[in-house]
Amino acid sequence: MFLLLALLLFIFLPSPANVIAGLVCLVLAACEVAFWQRRVRRGKVETGVGNLVGATGEVTERIAPSGRVRVHGELWQARSSADLPAGSQVRVVAVHGLVLDVEAIAASNGRPG
Repeated sequence: MFLLLALLLFIFLPSPANVIAGLVCLVLAACEVAFWQRRVRRGKVETGVGNLVGATGEVTERIAPSGRVRVHGELWQARSSADLPAGSQVRVVAVHGLVLDVEAIAASNGRPG
C-alpha cells in the first residue's frame, strides 16, 4: 500500500516535495513490514504429534474398533477400545503413525456436581 503511494507521489508531486513524500512512504512501508514480521513470528508453531495428543475431536465414521475422527479440522483414522457412534466427542491419547488412539469424553449433563 505504502509502496504504491510512494510511486504515485514520485510521479504526481512537484520536484522537491515528491522526493520527501516518497521517502516518508518508503520508511512507513519498511516499518509496516517490520511490525507484521515481529507479530507473525511471536505466535507458537502448532505442528507435530505434540499438538495432537490431548486434542479433542468428533467421530465422523463409527469407531468399532476403528473409524474416522475430525481433529483440528482434519480427518484422521482412529481406533478405540470402545465402540463410539458418529457424532460423539473424543480426546486423542496417542498417535501411532497416521492412526490416532482416542477415548470418549464423558458428556456433561449440565447439572453441578
